[in-house]
Amino acid sequence: MIAFLLLTAFAAQPPEGGWPPPPETGEVASVYDGDTVTLKSGDKIRLRWVNTPELKPAEAYGLEAKKLAEELVLGEEITLATTDDPRDGYGRIVAGIRAGDKDLSVELLEQGLAHLFIIPPDDTDLSEMVAAQGRAQAAKLGIWSTDRYQGALHITSFHANARGDDNENVNGEYARICNVSANDVNLKGHVITDDDDHKFVLPDVVIPVGHTFQLHSGLGDHQTDPKQQIKVQLGSERPVWNNDGDILTILDPTGAVVDRRAHGDKAH
Repeated sequence: MIAFLLLTAFAAQPPEGGWPPPPETGEVASVYDGDTVTLKSGDKIRLRWVNTPELKPAEAYGLEAKKLAEELVLGEEITLATTDDPRDGYGRIVAGIRAGDKDLSVELLEQGLAHLFIIPPDDTDLSEMVAAQGRAQAAKLGIWSTDRYQGALHITSFHANARGDDNENVNGEYARICNVSANDVNLKGHVITDDDDHKFVLPDVVIPVGHTFQLHSGLGDHQTDPKQQIKVQLGSERPVWNNDGDILTILDPTGAVVDRRAHGDKAH
């Protein structure tokens, strides 16, 4: 689920004096979807390490992911695993969630109701999660039985309309793309196209298993160190995507479609 990227058009402003420190534990009062819950304290938690299907608009296995989260954590006292910078741009706490001996991220991956979704820096040992995802992929459980997850790369969000004047903020157009395969993926030779068939060849950049990268339209240096958020530039001096509607397509070096995501009126 990418609601933590699309929750609102504007980032939340921290309260005067800054955000309070996140709690270490809390009781879950409600479950919005597979990777977003609210504590009795009012703190909203965005589950760390994974991404589950959307409920709005509805995506396959979104309801199943929510149901599993409800079964495991609703009304339960949970333990949170946060980072040194625990809040996202909307003020939510990004954290791993454990209820008793169950890790919610691992359980969702095991059932094929989520995919790994790593945004560095993160030095967590991911071996258990990689193994859980691998078992679900091999068994074609949940999302791995659908067409959207057959490619190595999956577009999780597409921000075709930059803030302000797109011509003054070309890099404000971006997409987030995740390596959902069982192996590292080299972007070299992959091609990005829009609905007008403009083509952009991607550079020699390796995306580790489960990691995401940001694909920006404008000029700039690529950020290739996987210890930080990987960023790839299309190198355009002008906006690439039509604000009213467009389609981002990823082709592999053979020309086969890896994934596709529509924006605006093209989504209908």
